[in-house]
Parts: sequence; structure tokens; C-alpha cells
Amino acid sequence: MRVLDLGCGAGLTPQKLNLPADWEIVGVDTSYQALRKARESFPNRSFICAKAESLPFRGSQFECVISNVALPYTNIPNSLAEANRVLAVGGTLLASLHNVRFTLAELRQALPRLRASVYRAWVLLNGIIFHLFGRVFGESFQTERGMRLALKRAGFAGVAFRNDPKRWFVEAMKPQP
Repeated sequence: MRVLDLGCGAGLTPQKLNLPADWEIVGVDTSYQALRKARESFPNRSFICAKAESLPFRGSQFECVISNVALPYTNIPNSLAEANRVLAVGGTLLASLHNVRFTLAELRQALPRLRASVYRAWVLLNGIIFHLFGRVFGESFQTERGMRLALKRAGFAGVAFRNDPKRWFVEAMKPQP
């Protein structure tokens, strides 16, 4: 099985998901420092510096795309379109996301610092826009409604959600054309 880890950071997500050691895992992140650490920890994997919105792979290269709270920091609709493009037909997207409670907690922590508070308020507003229209202008929180809109536009089907106390998860499939 070939898996793409979007926003792989230090490369720990496959371990957290208990993915089999014999699966081919390719990590993508924009942080050179995180990728350096990932390469040191997992020398048998491939790691590439790239944005989720413009992946350097041909179409249909992966059976699974995973993302551990990286999508909220990207242009989600563009990242989902790219994930769909690189997934093989029948492939699965598994992503963990931020809910509004996370964003509100970050806003409370930012107070009373003006610049940080304004930015967190903008993230909150962007999450509301995402909820209503499935589109974003940068970092946001995510809702089931917003994700359904964005996933549908990106070509995904079979969308399912589940929650835990810290975050929530979405699973979707690339259907037959």
C-alpha cells in the first residue's frame, strides 16, 4: 500500500495510526526542519518539501492520503483537490481536523495581545466562512457542513465523520469516474 502523509511534520502519524511497517509512506511538509527530523527518525521513508495545494506527484499514485491536523493550515479546497488527484480510484482520505472549540481556546489564549487576538478572530471568521461556503482564505476551523461542501467539490464520496475530545476526523473515498 502506498500512503501519502500530508503535513507529515516529524513523520509520526503512520505510527499513531499503527500503519503496517511494510507500507510505502511518503511524507510531504513545508518545514525543512521537520522533514530533517523525519528523515533521521524514519530513514526508510521518502520525505518531500512541498505544499499540500500543489503536490509534486502524477495522478493516481497513492491508495491512501492521511493528514493529522495539517489541512486547517492550508487552503483546504485546493488541498482536497490535490489529494483527490493523487489518489487512485477507490483510494481513501483520512484526516483529523480542528473544531471551533480549538479555535476559541486559541483566541482566549491570545488575549490581551492585540496582534495575536486579531489573527485568531480572523481564523474564527474564516471558519464561519468555511462552514457556510466550503471555501477558506487561510487558517480556519472546520465543520462537518464545510467539509462536506469542500469534499464534494473536490470529487470525494462516501464521507464519514467521527469525534474525540481533542479533534474530529473525516474519511472520504475517491469514487469511480
